Amino acid sequence: MKKFSRISIAALAGIAALTCVLFASDRYSQDASVQTEMKGEWTAELSSRYPGKLQINFIEHADDGYNNMGRTMSLADVQGLDPSVATASQADVSFALVREAGTVSCHGTFKQGRGAGFWTFTANPSFVSAMQSRGYSGISENDLFRAAFNNVTTKYADEMKSAGFAELTFQQLIRGAGHDVTLAYIREMQSAGYPGLTMEELVRGRNHEIDSRFIQDIKAMGFEKQPLESVIRLRNHEIDPAFIAQMKSAGFDELSPDEIIRLKNHEITMDFVNELKAEGFTGITADSAIRARNHEIDKEFIQKAKAQGYNTTSIDELIRLRNRGIVK
Repeated sequence: MKKFSRISIAALAGIAALTCVLFASDRYSQDASVQTEMKGEWTAELSSRYPGKLQINFIEHADDGYNNMGRTMSLADVQGLDPSVATASQADVSFALVREAGTVSCHGTFKQGRGAGFWTFTANPSFVSAMQSRGYSGISENDLFRAAFNNVTTKYADEMKSAGFAELTFQQLIRGAGHDVTLAYIREMQSAGYPGLTMEELVRGRNHEIDSRFIQDIKAMGFEKQPLESVIRLRNHEIDPAFIAQMKSAGFDELSPDEIIRLKNHEITMDFVNELKAEGFTGITADSAIRARNHEIDKEFIQKAKAQGYNTTSIDELIRLRNRGIVK
């Protein structure tokens, strides 16, 4: 799920080109001097991977450039967009994203699953009042648009306070909702042994698909309570029980998460370690295995060295032979 981000001139040119192709005429002719709603362009595409899902992007013209905000959402969340129309050879469409913070009204054209057009956002004054009563003041029109896009509700604000987040700013509330940090997810992480996480930590956990099941997998690998950042790194480097089992079979026990990650990053396998051992190298450590891999010290090179009279069992000596070009 993406938040506002800068987009390149090339990307904007592509969007403009798509809009020109899809539209026979410019239907957006409101006078900006009297227009109070926010406005901009949208592009969308039906997901080929996830049926019933729509990837939609809203582009806003800001004083200092352009902002883009996009996400994948269910078609059920979009009022007035018929999937059959969206996949037509070409059809004009009008649909809306109706949220508690306000309504984003969209008009444009879809052509074979891809669409483009213009949007306007109308804020809901009742939502502003409700949030002010909860201590959120100074809410800008841009804040409201982002709140609508990420489906921030008064219920969500109340749930976050009940979970101990009474001091969140409105922007942090938007960020939490936008990254699907729900009350259920907070409680799940608490039950898994991670109480007291900040909203930013919960967002990072959600972004990296950290949940109670993965935390249990980490424990099953032999890593008891780990800092959240270590758990995230293990996920990012695709450390799983099968790899841990391989490393244990290779003779590497009681390794830290950082050591396991180093072994994975340097493509150390059980077969590689066993080949070194078969050539007479005993006492291979995680560090020596990594150094051997980095310098391309493998079964073939060791056998070449032996054929040339170098019967060393020192990884460091073999590295020197390799670096000096003595054994080729």
